[in-house]
Amino acid sequence: MINENQPNNEKNESQPEALAETRPQVASLPESDPQGTDDINSTQPGKAAKKPSRGAHVRSGFLISLLVLVAALGLGGFAGYDTGVAERVSAQSTLVASQLGDQFSLVQQDMTAGRYSVARQRLEFIIGQDPSFPGASEKLAEILVKQAITPSPVPTETPTLTPTPDTRNQEAVFAQSQQQMTSKDWTNLMGSLDTLRKTDPAYKTAIVDSMYYTALRNRGMDQILGTGTYKTTNLEGGIYDLTLAERFGPLDGQADGLRSFARMYITAASFWSVDWPRAVDYFRQVVQFAPNLRDSSNVTASQRLYQALLQYGDQIAGAGGKSKDQCKALDLWKEASGIQALNNDYQYKYDQLDNTCNPITPTPNSPTP
Repeated sequence: MINENQPNNEKNESQPEALAETRPQVASLPESDPQGTDDINSTQPGKAAKKPSRGAHVRSGFLISLLVLVAALGLGGFAGYDTGVAERVSAQSTLVASQLGDQFSLVQQDMTAGRYSVARQRLEFIIGQDPSFPGASEKLAEILVKQAITPSPVPTETPTLTPTPDTRNQEAVFAQSQQQMTSKDWTNLMGSLDTLRKTDPAYKTAIVDSMYYTALRNRGMDQILGTGTYKTTNLEGGIYDLTLAERFGPLDGQADGLRSFARMYITAASFWSVDWPRAVDYFRQVVQFAPNLRDSSNVTASQRLYQALLQYGDQIAGAGGKSKDQCKALDLWKEASGIQALNNDYQYKYDQLDNTCNPITPTPNSPTP
């Protein structure tokens, strides 16, 4: 009879073998050399510390060399850039100076041809680029003077052919102006010069300008002093002529001083009968340097001061108040007597006020024994 549990027993008997097959296999350790030496072919790591490889040294050295090379290239490039900038700036300055020199050379050509506006634009450009350019400021001042006295030519859109100007009449007028200058006929000389300037503004510009200056300067002096062809003085006209002459050149000391005294005389006369103290102050200054200067009324500055001192003294003496204030009139009348002797009326006023301000003190009688 077959046992029903037999298959199970067979099954149980084979189970240990299957379990043995599924267990992990553990490699057996090699036996140690009894002599204490290891196999040179062994791949197991030893107990000694590892040393850095030669490749690491090579890589670090390469990086350091690369950094040094980059720094050297950077410094060299910066130095080269700085040098290049300096060279470009120097070249630019030289180029600008050359261009300004060429423009300044063209200025004289424009002035000779009467193209004052073009010359002025060139000079303004030069001064804008280099304010200290030699001679530019002086030339600009000269052109401004010429433009002030010379009408600028009107440019035309389309150029037209013009015949050669006939200068025969201009030469005749110029010869006449020279004769008038020799005879000191300043007024007619001014008319001849105006004719030349209107006909051709560029005709002998420098000579005509100098003749203008001489005529205006001398005619202004004659009007202020009442000399030459002027029998009476004209202070305002003389001042005007001297001011016009100053546009052609600076006035000399004599002309400039005479113009100042003429202005001072007019200012002093404006205070006449209005403000005697200020009239006295201004006429004192005029008399100090130009005592014979007079206006159209033919009254000299000395005579004006004499009358102003008398009137100012009357004003103080008749003002009333304290006697010490009235006594100041004595100084004014005394100053007037230094210019001209006092008449009887003012001499009497002076004596009366002097007795009041400086009374005679009686001396006491000596005692009798």
